Amino acid sequence: MGTAVRARRPKTRYAVGFGAKPMIFLHKTLPNRTFDAFMRRATGVPANYVPANN
Repeated sequence: MGTAVRARRPKTRYAVGFGAKPMIFLHKTLPNRTFDAFMRRATGVPANYVPANN
């Protein structure tokens, strides 16, 4: 957090948390559909889930 506050031109996003950097690596290396399936499985969201439009 201190790096972002003291930076002359801070980044728009920072990798924060234990699993952030491995997730960024996976997102860059895996195809989108594979990464999405991995995230669905990791979070427990069913494959046929469609979010409601509010």
